[in-house]
Amino acid sequence: MRALLACSLALTLPAIAPASVPPPAAPAPADAVETADIAGFPHAKLYRLAGEKKRPVVVILAGAEGGDGAGKRFGPILAQMGYAAISLPYYSPNWGSYGPPPEYPDLPGSFIDIRVDQLARLRTTLAGMPGVDVERFALFAGSKGSEFALIAASHYPWIDAVVAYAPSDLVWEGWGLETLEAEGTRSSFSFDGKPLPFMPYRGFVEGLQKGPAADLRAIHENGRADHPGRETAARIPIENYRGPLMLIAGDRDHLWNSGRMSRNIAATRNARGLKTETLIYPQAGHDLAGGSADPREDPRGGGTPAANAQARADSWPKVVAFLAGALTP
Repeated sequence: MRALLACSLALTLPAIAPASVPPPAAPAPADAVETADIAGFPHAKLYRLAGEKKRPVVVILAGAEGGDGAGKRFGPILAQMGYAAISLPYYSPNWGSYGPPPEYPDLPGSFIDIRVDQLARLRTTLAGMPGVDVERFALFAGSKGSEFALIAASHYPWIDAVVAYAPSDLVWEGWGLETLEAEGTRSSFSFDGKPLPFMPYRGFVEGLQKGPAADLRAIHENGRADHPGRETAARIPIENYRGPLMLIAGDRDHLWNSGRMSRNIAATRNARGLKTETLIYPQAGHDLAGGSADPREDPRGGGTPAANAQARADSWPKVVAFLAGALTP
């Protein structure tokens, strides 16, 4: 059962090979990066270059894989580029007796009512740390982490930039042990102590039983088709976010329809004249984060290895330029 659950929930934020597409300016040496714990946030880390200079914040929000793997991969790279990069683990899968113990038992073990408003407390904490400039504050996220990031941006005017890989335009149903016999009853996210309205899936628990054969994209798309009356309430009001936004997605994404959802987000913001840079790659899938031009296989995430590699190579320098433009004083 644990293997089935793990496979079906693998909406991951992929690794990058930073040397493949270097940023315009040469990064600092890796050994110049310092790390620090962040009080009150278990397993969170600050990555930054040594010295007294105050650096813009970029918070890394991983996908449904949970833990801090994305932060460990991206934190040093963003720090070398001159940012105060924050790895913020917010979820660590815990399926009880169905599998091994969670990596981080002090984090939420179910993807249910994840608190988006923890970002405000994080910002307050970071303001008291040396070398951090919370007046320049960005989010760098993938998949479910992008859902988190866009919800946060719709609430907090102090968020200055968002990079969202494989994003969602809706808040989706949550999952965990509590929902195996109560499908469609819980939200993925909460704000100010209240669960957010969500779009249910169709056949999520059945999909768990199919393991790698589950069609996660259909589970999302069919759920959306089943509940048109819930779409307005579940939609993330991204037009409330006035800052710059970058969306990166592939039309062959097999985990959810991030191409369609990116277009929905862009259309909403374009109607309000808001700055949105949208990169949608027709033959690419889910594995688009970072600059690696390695055509690696991704049978779960979709897209061809070559198309995914081309999308990563094309998008990464644009992400680098986007962050620099948004966070320069």
